[in-house]
Amino acid sequence: MADLQSTNRVALAKVREATFGVTPPNPAFKSIRQTSSGLSASPQTEVSAEIRPDRQVTDLILVGIQAGGDVGGELSFRSADDDLEEALQGTWSSKPAIEVATTDTEISDVSATTLTVGAGLGSPFKANHLVLLSGLPTAGNNKVAKVTSSTGTTIVFPAATFAAETDPIPVGAAVRVVGFAGAAADISAVTAGGNALASTALDFTTLGLHVGEWILIGGKAANSFFATAGANGWARIAAIGANRLSLENVPAGFAADAGTGKSIEIYAGDFLVNGSTKRSNTIERQYLDHSPVTYEYLRGQTLDRLSVNAPAKKPAAYTKSYIGADAEVASVRFAGVTDVPAPTYPVLNTSSNVGRLGFDGAALSGPNFVMSAQFEVNNNLRRQDAVAHLGAVGIGNGEFSVTGTLETYFGDATVYQKVINNTLTSFDLRLGRQDGNKEALLFDFPSIKLSSGSPGVSGKNADVMLSAGFTAIMDAVKGFTMSIGRFWFLP
Repeated sequence: MADLQSTNRVALAKVREATFGVTPPNPAFKSIRQTSSGLSASPQTEVSAEIRPDRQVTDLILVGIQAGGDVGGELSFRSADDDLEEALQGTWSSKPAIEVATTDTEISDVSATTLTVGAGLGSPFKANHLVLLSGLPTAGNNKVAKVTSSTGTTIVFPAATFAAETDPIPVGAAVRVVGFAGAAADISAVTAGGNALASTALDFTTLGLHVGEWILIGGKAANSFFATAGANGWARIAAIGANRLSLENVPAGFAADAGTGKSIEIYAGDFLVNGSTKRSNTIERQYLDHSPVTYEYLRGQTLDRLSVNAPAKKPAAYTKSYIGADAEVASVRFAGVTDVPAPTYPVLNTSSNVGRLGFDGAALSGPNFVMSAQFEVNNNLRRQDAVAHLGAVGIGNGEFSVTGTLETYFGDATVYQKVINNTLTSFDLRLGRQDGNKEALLFDFPSIKLSSGSPGVSGKNADVMLSAGFTAIMDAVKGFTMSIGRFWFLP
């Protein structure tokens, strides 16, 4: 007897569609890391209205089909990149990067000072960029280094930066910008005219930075951070000028520091904000215990809602909800298909992997410790039906809305007062690892209003908790409601 289908043997993957509801030819299906999948194809039927003298039903008529549902997962670095882009309907603004897809091609040579790269690939790399090299055959070459110059086919570094590579450069090897650094004493922290970083030679407008983006000021080496402790740490970019990088939400104790004798390092990531670029996917579900394997294809799947939940002492979890066009079941896989494995970064947890919970521009901690944080993105999508089509012919776009909840201990009235007063404030959440390259995701809502919540007294021998609901609104200066930072390396 054939094995019954186990949930452990269900594989999920997706590919972006160029045309709504149409699986692209020779699709490259990206594997999806999942904890559950409630996707389904639901037939829509009508009972025949025909009247029969024997009182029986003549037919149950198929008039349509609706495909979609929820997929659950745990947050890890890179595994949700497409989901976040689709939920926000934005496009990642990625720092320059080169990743080898064909051995010895995109990066073909590494000398003591120079990477030789494919035609035109070196141009986006600028002097003073900090880059992370990874996947090279010589372990010591996989590190952060500072660019001195570049051409279309070369990226140049200081003398003796690398050991010359004699082996072919393998698939997956990469060089990517993770920040920038000034020359000795070139970058200073200033407070006159507002908190900022100032420079003499370095032009901040050449570095691919964005207003609203978060940066980390200061490295680990002795000459890479300010002597004034408060001038180092996380801050958000408020404005970008050639020799002035205006900051907001600066570290506590931010103060002027000339950076004497210091080559200050600043770390930055890729940047995503909400937009209006709607995308659809074909999702493939394989039932691997079947013989032959059963393949289910759900087309036109468009991400409607994405919910992220970060309760205390748990993995950070997320659920994405799709609505789409139609579906089919097949015993033969789609022609010309290739498989793209899912990234293998570890799952992020809400204990050791929470770098910061920010509220009103500062870290939210005692006495209002956070018990849980949750937010949901809702695109308010709708199916568009038409005569002569069983499935939807399109998906209508709706309002981009973000709501959430912060559950805190009621240590003082700070949060509660903002609920009562309908005060405009902010919320940010950074999740990242403490080992390896310390990759991180930073979710930022620069303008929120707390819409509900009051202290709850549940009974004897319990803590008073405050569950504060919030709604994110468009920031009047930045022009967006939500942003996400993707950091490949933090010192």
